[in-house]
Amino acid sequence: MDAMKALTFAKDFMHARWPRFRHRAQLEQWQQRRLSQQLDWVCAHSPFYAPYRGRALTDFPIMDKATMMDNLDSLNTQGLSSTDLMATALHAEQSRQFSDSKLGNITVGLSSGTSGRRGLFLASDDERALWAASITGKLLPSLVKKQRIALLLRADSPLYHSVKRGRIAFHYCDLTQPLSTWLPQLEGFNPTLMVGSAQALMLAASHQKTLAPDRVISGAEVLTQEDRHWLEAQLRCDVHEIYQCTEGFLACSDQHGTLRWNEDLIYLEKEWIDTDKTHYVPIITDLKRTTQPIIRYRLDDIIEHRQDDGIFAAINRIVGRCGDCFSLPAANTEQKAISVLPDLISRTITLHAFPQCNYRISQIGHALVSVEAPNEQHHVIAKGLQALFKQLGSSDIQFQFAPEPLWQPSVKQRRVVNQHNPPFAASTLRSMP
Repeated sequence: MDAMKALTFAKDFMHARWPRFRHRAQLEQWQQRRLSQQLDWVCAHSPFYAPYRGRALTDFPIMDKATMMDNLDSLNTQGLSSTDLMATALHAEQSRQFSDSKLGNITVGLSSGTSGRRGLFLASDDERALWAASITGKLLPSLVKKQRIALLLRADSPLYHSVKRGRIAFHYCDLTQPLSTWLPQLEGFNPTLMVGSAQALMLAASHQKTLAPDRVISGAEVLTQEDRHWLEAQLRCDVHEIYQCTEGFLACSDQHGTLRWNEDLIYLEKEWIDTDKTHYVPIITDLKRTTQPIIRYRLDDIIEHRQDDGIFAAINRIVGRCGDCFSLPAANTEQKAISVLPDLISRTITLHAFPQCNYRISQIGHALVSVEAPNEQHHVIAKGLQALFKQLGSSDIQFQFAPEPLWQPSVKQRRVVNQHNPPFAASTLRSMP
């Protein structure tokens, strides 16, 4: 790394570790200046956004994965072909040679496709360096101790290797390989920090004999409270969260364990989905990414709001995907359907089933719900769910039972799944009774 890049990395690291904002108003003033600069630059360099130059953010279109992938050729600012980008990403993933996932100086990543379509993630060398500075600045438990970071992931990427600097060592666990292959390597590496999906972390924790990390960071999947407590007990360390996806490094736990939006990197709009303003769908504008601009990107996640005095907005919990809200027939004939948030179902399972019950609950018909769980838990879970649905205004739900699910570490885990209906209508949402 040359001196200028090293200086830039150090500055970005310090800003991530010790935010320069003394109060919320100062952050908001900085965001408005940065947002104006970002929109001007993007409109000057992205053909897709050129017609919006000089307009307010609210005039820009809402973006989603399908629209972004359909328009990636005109949306990216480097004149790159989405066909070439996808071919590069697929070749790297299929060959498992992730050092090949670059086109020139642009790193190409591929999302897992849990929302129905695989997305591409583009990052220049400068953006990789910013990501590395931000993620290490925000997440490292100590700046004194040498850190050994283990990433338990489906796919490696040159992006992750950006973290390898100075006193930081890095190890990648390939979750597409058998546990008997990657777990001994993980134990031999003896990580101080483990990062992965809740499922992968729990798999490692349940079979390991020697792991003693200082901190565990869960991402990519919803982390339930019971899973968090179990991981903390098994690995004898604190468990933090990271909210990162194709759309960027969005949020992470602060040093006290509170999940907060990275509002030094992104601008957040909240699309409230209930009249009490307890839950919202986030709309994200990245304030610094330029290769693949993220402008008013509507995520497919539901966030439970948390109000506190922090400078960066807090997240109480990531509830689940919009598309996985259940849409059940309403007992009241004046209503068409009742929507049920995934976390209400998860909480009900926690209240009625044994601790660490392995389950998946799926809506598979208009009034038909599948319960995959240990046989002795089937009717206990069904009774709890029936009571929940009745309390929310739905009744006469039928249940279908199956053995507990077998999870694959290389595939994102979803404990609550809607396989029948389109995403919910916000007007039918019912909060926790």
